[in-house]
Amino acid sequence: MKTSINNKELEAFAGETLIEVARRGGVSIPSLCYSKEAKHNSSCMVCAVKNCATGQIIPSCTTLPTEGMQIDSESPDVILTRTLSLELLLSDHRADCDAPCKVACPGDFDVAMMNRLYDQGKWEDALALLRDTLVIPATLCYICNAPCEKICRKGDVNRSVSIREIKKELVLKTEPDKISKPESNGKRIAVLGSNPTGLSAAYHLRKRGYDVDLFERESSVLIPYIQAEQLPATILELELAVIKKMGVKIIHLAEYPAFNGYDGVVAVVHENPNPQWLVPQTKAKQPARLVLEGRKLAAQMDVVLSGEQTDKEQDSMTFNSTYTRFSSSEKKALDEQVAVQNNPSSCLYCDCDKKTICKLRLYAS
Repeated sequence: MKTSINNKELEAFAGETLIEVARRGGVSIPSLCYSKEAKHNSSCMVCAVKNCATGQIIPSCTTLPTEGMQIDSESPDVILTRTLSLELLLSDHRADCDAPCKVACPGDFDVAMMNRLYDQGKWEDALALLRDTLVIPATLCYICNAPCEKICRKGDVNRSVSIREIKKELVLKTEPDKISKPESNGKRIAVLGSNPTGLSAAYHLRKRGYDVDLFERESSVLIPYIQAEQLPATILELELAVIKKMGVKIIHLAEYPAFNGYDGVVAVVHENPNPQWLVPQTKAKQPARLVLEGRKLAAQMDVVLSGEQTDKEQDSMTFNSTYTRFSSSEKKALDEQVAVQNNPSSCLYCDCDKKTICKLRLYAS
């Protein structure tokens, strides 16, 4: 039989529901509870569509099409129905998507995931997550004011998780000689300036396969922090060894060259940047935020040079459900739970470990 969805005529087979016809025909209809193998209760109404003949809003996961049926899945009243359905679901959703420590981190670091890996003894995985997000994690432990520890929910129970100490412990397990050098894609990038943004941009561009030269006019990187005696030189040397081992060349010059022969230039420190250079669009001063900016600059440069877009679905995960402070009874229960679990980190894991694939979060965003 023939049915029409968004003015697109589709063939419907016996026993198929509207959502199955739509998806087979290339029409996207969102759903939370739909599974071909499961019984459909049409309870969430996120897959709502409109019967154009009657004006009725119907669930596409349970409705069987009829000959000549015309369906609209994009009208304002359909979108409103889906929005209201999501709001009802979220109104009873007492949980965090991202843990407070991740939300508070200027570098957008997933602290809870690091703690999970740490507690499972997966130190190499924890260190890889730490390095790939914060690039110079131990350095940041010395020069960041640790908002993650200040907002840690464990502090409501007894005392906050020692996040900085866990990071330092992991970094000290680094073996630069075991760092592998990513294969070159044949394109060269110059990065001007070795502040946290420059180091981060250089690291992430190298990970993507670009040959990176990092230019610095000072005698060393991160000079302001070293002069302020915030940062032990041994820690900086260890983290720079990782970046160099990956293949980033750090070049100290009194004056920047003309940059002929480079496919792109990222200028994080320059008085007169060329209009064709990629420059930061933020005035952030927090070191971890500067690292995040470097990660973004690397992704932007990669899009420009490769033409490949980033993961739009993952980028759209902006919604974050949040939980209120613990009640006295909850604090007592959590204190007992922590004692039983005996995790080395003492983390409560108060985020959702499915947060990157949650459809509820995706559609709410």
